[in-house]
Amino acid sequence: MKFKFISFLLLALTMVRCGPTQQIIGSWADPEASTMGPYKQVFVIVLAPNQENSAFFETRTAETLKSRGFKVVESRDMYPPNFALTKDYTKEQFSQSLKDIGCDAVLMLALIDTKTTESYHPGLVYEPYSYAYYGSYYGYYDYYYPQVYSPGYYSVDKTYYLEANLFDVATDKLLWSVQSEAKNPSSLEDGFKKYSAMLIDHLKSKGLNQK
Repeated sequence: MKFKFISFLLLALTMVRCGPTQQIIGSWADPEASTMGPYKQVFVIVLAPNQENSAFFETRTAETLKSRGFKVVESRDMYPPNFALTKDYTKEQFSQSLKDIGCDAVLMLALIDTKTTESYHPGLVYEPYSYAYYGSYYGYYDYYYPQVYSPGYYSVDKTYYLEANLFDVATDKLLWSVQSEAKNPSSLEDGFKKYSAMLIDHLKSKGLNQK
């Protein structure tokens, strides 16, 4: 029974060490902007190599913004999948198109990097202390015998680095930028669901508000 409990404990510690994590690793806000907004409608655009992922991420971000009380327009609802901003529009044309659909803020998200690392974790030897009497050979044996060995193993960590930028349409200024990392999400979809919630909550804590 003691061996089974210790084995379970080592397994739990291993699972915690390799579990998914998400965190903000960098944030910048325009020092001249005391607040962000109030905004009537946010235009959301996601830059990712995969068009299918971009569409999913836009929808997830839009849903999170709407759940926080914002009105949202997704880029894919306005422009074709092969839309290329700098090729298809001048800066003035794009700005005017945003104003025409009633958007006064742009939230632009980008997957800026991914990193895969393989690590070797050496085995562990655990020697539990025994409170049994070991003055005799029987107790001495009981004290030293229950050693549990956990064999070494390799783990592969997948880390995604994302950046989000909020722009004011009227002034064409960057108001806020944040860099985040997501390590070992159970899936890219699940990881982005948590990321979008973390992102929007962070924005609101920094002063983003809606009309």
